Amino acid sequence: MKILFVCEGNICRSPMAEVIFLNLAKKENRTDITVKSAGTWAYQGAPMTELSRQALVDCGEELPETPHAATQFSNQMNNEYDHMIDCRGFPDPYGHNLDAYIEVCKWLQVEVKKLYNQICKTL
Repeated sequence: MKILFVCEGNICRSPMAEVIFLNLAKKENRTDITVKSAGTWAYQGAPMTELSRQALVDCGEELPETPHAATQFSNQMNNEYDHMIDCRGFPDPYGHNLDAYIEVCKWLQVEVKKLYNQICKTL
C-alpha cells in the first residue's frame, strides 16, 4: 500500500504526518506500507523545518535516519499512490514559534492515528 501526504511546501505539515504514519507502521512491523509526502508549491529538496523536527521529537516521535527532502507534487502521483491525504486543512505553522508546531503535531498525531486505523487495520 502506498500513501502520500500533501501540503503546500512539504517542509512542515505533510512531512510531520509522514513521520507519524511511518512510526505507527513501524510499531506494527508493517513492511507492506510505503509512506511519502509532497507539496503543491514545494522547493525540491528543501529540508523539513527545524521546528517541525523539534515538534516531532517533543511529541514523542522517532525521526527517520534519512533526512527529509521536499518533493514537488505531480499529477503522475495520482496514479502512483493508493491513498492521498491532504494536510492543508491543518493550520500551517510556518513562520510561527515552536508551540504552534507542537500544536499542529499533536493534532496530526490524533488524526493520522485515526487514518492509520481506518485504512491499515482493515487489511
